Amino acid sequence: MYLLAATVITYGLNLFTSFKNKPRRWLEWTFLLCLIVLMGANTYNADFSTYQWLYTAKIPYGEPGYRLLTQLGYFLGLSYQQFRLILAALFLIILHRGVQKLTTHSAEFMAFYFCYPFFLDLIQLRNFMMMALLVYASHFLLTNTYRDVTLFTLLVLLGASFQNLGVLYLLVVPLYTLDSTNVGKISLLGVVFLLAIVVMSPPIAQLLLAALGQLHLSHLSLYFVQKVHLGYLPFWLFSLFDLAFTYFSYRYLTERQLLTPQKRQVIWLAFIFTIVGVVTMPLYTFEFSFARALRNVVPFVVITYLITREALPATYYLRWCYSGVFLSYFVCLLYFEMLPLWQDTILPAFSHNWLLGG
Repeated sequence: MYLLAATVITYGLNLFTSFKNKPRRWLEWTFLLCLIVLMGANTYNADFSTYQWLYTAKIPYGEPGYRLLTQLGYFLGLSYQQFRLILAALFLIILHRGVQKLTTHSAEFMAFYFCYPFFLDLIQLRNFMMMALLVYASHFLLTNTYRDVTLFTLLVLLGASFQNLGVLYLLVVPLYTLDSTNVGKISLLGVVFLLAIVVMSPPIAQLLLAALGQLHLSHLSLYFVQKVHLGYLPFWLFSLFDLAFTYFSYRYLTERQLLTPQKRQVIWLAFIFTIVGVVTMPLYTFEFSFARALRNVVPFVVITYLITREALPATYYLRWCYSGVFLSYFVCLLYFEMLPLWQDTILPAFSHNWLLGG
């Protein structure tokens, strides 16, 4: 239980120093180290045995970028445990650095991240790698130059080479850069939303299944076999909340000139990411894996909250109401997503760890 004690202590100290506006970088990095050990050296989760078997048997699996990394792991003579530890360390650092480029409250962000969605990322490593690159890449859009938009696009494509869901986030570029009249943005949003609904209709889904078979992409057919009934409804509500929350934050603070230009851009960018989460809502009704699109935008919603809370006057009642609404939303996320993992993933994560002999 040494890992549990170290994680809880560094977590608490990080929060305490953050609330006192006296963050300690060494504490933040110590907590990050705990997360690296927790994720990277974990040997008990829903996907571990399958990934270990595929890696050990040298069976190609996953998207091209992930397959290339496994080939590199074979070349370097790494065991699966070592391979996973290196990936976890690299992409947790990338995530941390990306957050630091968007907000000064990186310690508080990591505290929220540990609660959600860290333990989901511990299981679904490829999606985590994509999400970490997405967060890091986002700061390039703040300057909105051709070079930086290109860098963002390349990093998103790199992330999509680990988890193909990442392709969806290419929508951020036209949504973020189109003219300010919003006509183009609304049109694009409507077209994508309608396409998502059309794709989910049974006749179109059957055509897609046939086409994927002809193109030797039958492994993608699982995304077009309906497996969800009404379990998507809470996640629709979460996505709509993300959209309303980020938009309210942007409009309220902008109208009252409570933000610096860069912070205003960060919140607007977060709003654009939530739009992408919303356009995937019809897909939740067909294949619940698409609900990862919600999880991948939660970091931007957290960053929006941290920036907005700081901008609101400390004595203003709205600051407390705003925090209360956000924390209620976050508790609901924990209830629906984390509570089911308590026995099978979260508790075992602190004891099943090869670095600590577990």
